[in-house]
Amino acid sequence: MAITTGGYAAPKAVWLPAVKAKGLEISGTFSRRQGHMYMDMSFTNKALQHMTDFAIQFNKNSFGVIPTSPLPIHTPLMPNQSIDISLPLNTIGPVMKMDPLNNLQVAVKNSIDVFYFSVLIPLSVFFVEDGKMERQVFLATWKDIPNENELQYQIKECHLNADTVSGKLQNNNIYTIAKRNVEGQDMLYQSLKLTNGIWILAELRIQPGNPNYTLSLKCRAPEVSQYVYQMYDSVLKN
Repeated sequence: MAITTGGYAAPKAVWLPAVKAKGLEISGTFSRRQGHMYMDMSFTNKALQHMTDFAIQFNKNSFGVIPTSPLPIHTPLMPNQSIDISLPLNTIGPVMKMDPLNNLQVAVKNSIDVFYFSVLIPLSVFFVEDGKMERQVFLATWKDIPNENELQYQIKECHLNADTVSGKLQNNNIYTIAKRNVEGQDMLYQSLKLTNGIWILAELRIQPGNPNYTLSLKCRAPEVSQYVYQMYDSVLKN
């Protein structure tokens, strides 16, 4: 069993452009490393004066995400200076269902003003390490979840074999419980669990020579399924 340091993290994107924040630019991404969630950010000062007294706050959100510690910026941010920080997060904060579900509203304060922006959290940062279901439990749960909760998606233009797919997904805490070959198609049965205890069950169908895979997701909270599908798509294409 290879121990991986973390799953897929998107490249940093500009979350708060300098023109909207009196010279402060924030770019960032989210990651999950060794069982912990992080907001990885770069703060750049494009103003003519230095900046101090940084603080960050989140609005209530679907997964109860809050910073574990204050912003680790302890010295003034000088003009043209950039600093990289990793803010640890946890999910013990107040919960309020957002639209879209993975929306996070952020406020950042410094010595100049308070600035607001929204970001979408990739759902994979909420995939926990103990998301592997026992085979029998998987079968019973799949039968137990109503059929109308099953949603189907296409993962297009993917050229990986079943073992590579399993490995990539496992690095992101999506676990293959069983693999079957049915009429020349590989069927992968998979499970994952979110930080809030919600289980998602998956059947991934891979046909040799066909670059389009069929993903069926079953969950008691089907509104999360499309966000899980987005993570399958991102992980397998990166």
